[in-house]
Amino acid sequence: LMRVKYFFRYIHILFQKNQNILFLCGKVQAVIKIYKLSLSFKERKIFDNFSLLINKGEKIAVTGESGRGKSSLLNLLLGFIPDYAGVVEINGEILNETTVKKIRRQTAWLPQDTSLTAASVKELLLTPFQFSDNRSMIPSDDEIRKMLDAFLLENEILDKKVKEISGGQKQRLLLISSLLLKKPILIVDEPTSALDEHVKKIVSDTILKDKKLTVITSTHDEYWIKNSDKIIEL
Repeated sequence: LMRVKYFFRYIHILFQKNQNILFLCGKVQAVIKIYKLSLSFKERKIFDNFSLLINKGEKIAVTGESGRGKSSLLNLLLGFIPDYAGVVEINGEILNETTVKKIRRQTAWLPQDTSLTAASVKELLLTPFQFSDNRSMIPSDDEIRKMLDAFLLENEILDKKVKEISGGQKQRLLLISSLLLKKPILIVDEPTSALDEHVKKIVSDTILKDKKLTVITSTHDEYWIKNSDKIIEL
């Protein structure tokens, strides 16, 4: 059904003799706890009695062939898929219809396809800050400039129209926007799909080396996968 690969220098998962995670043990410190998760998609089981701990700052790559349901785990963690068996806990909150809004406030979410219709690049970058929960987080010009520089983008790009920039530039801008929200958890679908190899490595390193940021990603990118802490292969 699936293989989960662990890079042992990072592993912090505790198992009982029967291989079930010590989910409710007070000694276990994790940002995300998944316990005995079972999930089906189009009559095919994606997860069957699956358990996982994700600690603060860890980078999780969900990989596999297209159509295998990689995005399903991401959508489930955001509360978009309520029909599953098992328990999901995020920052001490059991994921359910009562807690989902609180959990989403702690999470930056970037899907592969966005429906944003901003005319200018700066408007696109600042779109997430128009929502009431994010209005107090509007970044300074200096913060924006530093992020543009880290992602190999000129500050002048902010003056352009969205239709004037490339797909790779737009993808980097959306990643920057997500990071400027300064949420503790980043969930992103195919973060480097439109980037060339040189830019891809720099963008990947910037995100993957952030020790405070917990990242869950659906990806085909071999560099991203190789440098992640845990890999879920469907």
